[in-house]
Amino acid sequence: MTMEIEPAEDQRLLLDTSARFIDDALPLTAIRALADGAPADLGHVPAAAELGWFAMFVDESLGGGSVSGDPVTDAVLLALLRGGRLLPEPFVAGNAVAAAVAAAGSDAQRRAVLPELAAGKTRATLAVTGDALWGGTTLLAEAAGADLTLTGSVIVDDAAADWIVVTALSGEEAVPVLLETGALPAGRPLACLDLTRRLERITLDGVRVPRTAVLTGAVERLRTVAALLAVAGTVGALDRLFELTRQYSLDRFAFGRPIGSFQGLKHLMADMSAVVESMRAVLAGATRAVAADLPYAAETVAIANTYAGERTTRLVQDCQQVYGGIGFAWEHDLHLYLRRAATDVALYGSTDFHRGRILAAHAEEWQEAR
Repeated sequence: MTMEIEPAEDQRLLLDTSARFIDDALPLTAIRALADGAPADLGHVPAAAELGWFAMFVDESLGGGSVSGDPVTDAVLLALLRGGRLLPEPFVAGNAVAAAVAAAGSDAQRRAVLPELAAGKTRATLAVTGDALWGGTTLLAEAAGADLTLTGSVIVDDAAADWIVVTALSGEEAVPVLLETGALPAGRPLACLDLTRRLERITLDGVRVPRTAVLTGAVERLRTVAALLAVAGTVGALDRLFELTRQYSLDRFAFGRPIGSFQGLKHLMADMSAVVESMRAVLAGATRAVAADLPYAAETVAIANTYAGERTTRLVQDCQQVYGGIGFAWEHDLHLYLRRAATDVALYGSTDFHRGRILAAHAEEWQEAR
């Protein structure tokens, strides 16, 4: 079995078409403009939807479908591509919501959300930050007759989205709730390490929602797809940054030679290459497990997030050493990759948290072995 995700012919066509679209609609100059304070513009979403970006987890009867029939792998390949080009949301959150609603939503929820989401006419996002997807949240859900009241605050990546899935604590249970943003208070903008993101905090003070808004049984699907696509974006960003760094080491001359020919940088680049390749291999294993819906799929996603999270900052710092002083300049794009990768690690479950999930998956075995 190959250690990489090898795109099939139809997947390759999707990637090639998407790459041309990104380079035309959202080149890195546009991403840098976001970092410099330009207002967020998600006008590309309808055109991206025509390429099938938001339809992969949606049933064909509701206007969805994936090019290969394997929505998980299609989405991961696109997340790798998007990560390398530093595209802002709503891809990860939108597809995680689509997967959760498709898997566990009621017929009414599916009809209300999925067709327009797949067509790019509406957007969906998640409440993120810290371990919020796993219940590490200050949002509480309490029974109020036939309804629930939500009290606390959430942080979202796309406050202008039409739908938001929040994860609230009801007792000790994490409950995903699908909300229409029109009924929610306005958010408060937040500063973010990733300057291309526009995070907002939304405070809910006893907001009343019907129990039918709960996505019963969707929480694990939501967690798994979101964390998988997020780590794929991180790996895509790091892979692209390493390639840029490798090319720079060949193009930059010192003492009449490419700096990549110096022994110290040769060893450093070899180590970085091994890290990137191993990240891609771990991601490929997690993708196959989720696509096949294997019992240990969630654990493999936690492994991928832990592995990438532990190595992200060091890998970017090593790239910075190859660039030298120019790599520390605001005008260089390197810091954008560092900001994106570090923020993704923080938003979709911390490294320590994912490591804890791995340990918890084997706790009973270890207890029996003692």
